[in-house]
Amino acid sequence: MAACAGAPSPDATGGTSPNTTIAKPVIPIMPLDLSAYPPPPPRPDNAVVIALLLPVGDNRSSIRDLSKALLNAAQLALFDLDRRDIILSLHDTNGTPEGAIEAVKQALAAKADLIVGPLFSTSVTAIAPMLAGRDVPALALSNDRSIKGDNIWLLGFLPEDNIDRIVTESIAQGLTRFGALLPEGAFGERVHTSLREQIALYGGDLVQTEFYPADPRGMFQPVRALAQFERRKQAHEAELARLTREARALAPPDTPDEDLFAVLRDIAPELTSAHEALKRSETLGDIPYDVVFMPEGGLALRSLAPLLPYFDIDPRLVKFIGTGLWDDPALTKEPPLHGGWYPAPEQGVWQRFVRRFKRAYGQEPPRLASIAYDAIGLAAELSRIAPDRPFTRTLLTDPNGFAGIDGILRLTPDGLGERGLAVHEITARGSRIITAAPSSFVEHDRRRQAALMLATRLRESALPVDQSLSQQADGTGLVQASEGSSQ
Repeated sequence: MAACAGAPSPDATGGTSPNTTIAKPVIPIMPLDLSAYPPPPPRPDNAVVIALLLPVGDNRSSIRDLSKALLNAAQLALFDLDRRDIILSLHDTNGTPEGAIEAVKQALAAKADLIVGPLFSTSVTAIAPMLAGRDVPALALSNDRSIKGDNIWLLGFLPEDNIDRIVTESIAQGLTRFGALLPEGAFGERVHTSLREQIALYGGDLVQTEFYPADPRGMFQPVRALAQFERRKQAHEAELARLTREARALAPPDTPDEDLFAVLRDIAPELTSAHEALKRSETLGDIPYDVVFMPEGGLALRSLAPLLPYFDIDPRLVKFIGTGLWDDPALTKEPPLHGGWYPAPEQGVWQRFVRRFKRAYGQEPPRLASIAYDAIGLAAELSRIAPDRPFTRTLLTDPNGFAGIDGILRLTPDGLGERGLAVHEITARGSRIITAAPSSFVEHDRRRQAALMLATRLRESALPVDQSLSQQADGTGLVQASEGSSQ
């Protein structure tokens, strides 16, 4: 992973030097008794010790396999970088909070400079108080932003990042009215909160939201409700009855019902055409949104997708959008999703990583493997830039960010990992990029600024004419644009 270029460095802005820690409130350090742990072996000069906290002893075989792949990815990064001064030490969390606490004690006793992991949010929560205020930061592999803490950064793909990217893309394309199908439970509520906030921030409207259960048999009613199927079906029946009354008034009195429109083909072609068009559907009337957002992938998405056209939500008229969980080649076999959009990293560097990993280990890596690889790459880059104190808060939160397998990544002061994503479209032949990922955070931030300016214009255009003119006269509109742009 390399540092991104383009934005001013901390030095160039007149701020602190790379080795100076950003001022922050003094945080009490939790006392830990490490006397029971053996002292670390002699350390070579200029060595950097990175502790990997992985659930290698988890009782689930799938998690053990994932842990092995993450370890392999970290080792592959060291091999590719040829950094013999970096020492990896593996500490087993067993996939439990208690195991994570023990693993952190081992890492601290071993004088680790940086921790990569843990994987699970419950483990991150458990170790957060132990690392608060210390000089040993952690790059957690989780994506649950509710558990971030002092001295911990989340490297997982955040749903909020995905939502921000796909919402701004949709609104930029003129699709400002959103419907949403969200899973019941904590993930669905988290996504709902973020979706509502991001749509409002960028000037759109969240028109309708429905929640569905995990059981595919329970998905019919939420999709039916989102489609406003009953209202539109009643409108269809009413229009069909109206056309039939008109036809009956024009046709000979003894015309059978089944021949009613056939006998009028020549004398009332418009009436006949309207009837034929109506018979091709079960509903009538517009849907009040331009977009349907569905965050889940896998079986849930494959179960939902066919239900939308079944209830007359036409993917030719309404854009289906999702998250990085849609980054699945199997979805090319789902015709209702053809034309759908989702945010994800560009595939070129990832595919090269897949080939290297497969040559080294004889199997393809899981999608999370790139995060472990990039974590080691980030650590290597920082230790190259500042070998004496590589993991200060200032260096970790460099606004320029870093570039790795999954594109650009920036660690924020509040403990998140912000990414620059492309927007892909699903087709029958695979996915294609419709908007490239930003190559730097200068470009990323410029795009966000443009999205916020567009949001201001959308809000102004939605105001009554007299209110809009009043704001322009007293400068309020200009103030709003400035405030919105600073978010």
